[in-house]
Amino acid sequence: MEIQAFAVPTEIAVKVWETMKSPQYGHPAFRSVAKGHGPCRHCLKPFRIGEEQRTLFTYNPFHGEGTIPLPGPVFVHAERCERFSRESGYPPELLPYAAVLDGYDQEQRVIAQRRVTDGSQEAAIVDIFGDPAVRYVMVRDLKAGCFDFRAVRKGDI
Repeated sequence: MEIQAFAVPTEIAVKVWETMKSPQYGHPAFRSVAKGHGPCRHCLKPFRIGEEQRTLFTYNPFHGEGTIPLPGPVFVHAERCERFSRESGYPPELLPYAAVLDGYDQEQRVIAQRRVTDGSQEAAIVDIFGDPAVRYVMVRDLKAGCFDFRAVRKGDI
């Protein structure tokens, strides 16, 4: 089974870059030098700590996926970047970073969860998708707990 990784949509990132506001909530966005690896939620590449500028804004990764809004803080590069290609599977540059993988069902309930610290994130996601009730997997950073991207079975969307 192959997976697809869905980064923050380009339309959302462009609105943040152009308005310096959260498109979903209107909250102000903030720029600062990267103090952590991130990643950028649009290109899914880690930030170069102490070098790159990043923009923080409020984002609801469940928009269109569930009825309960669960907004939180996310970062994108301060300058425009190319969106991660969802055909690419798990972003290889993120394998060194530990992750929490939450498998959600049709009712937006967490029915499976894994913590991965050894670079086997893609295999763990495939294992979670072994349960046909799992509709998508939200990938979060294990250390910070924040949303990184959504994974789906290839061909499901």
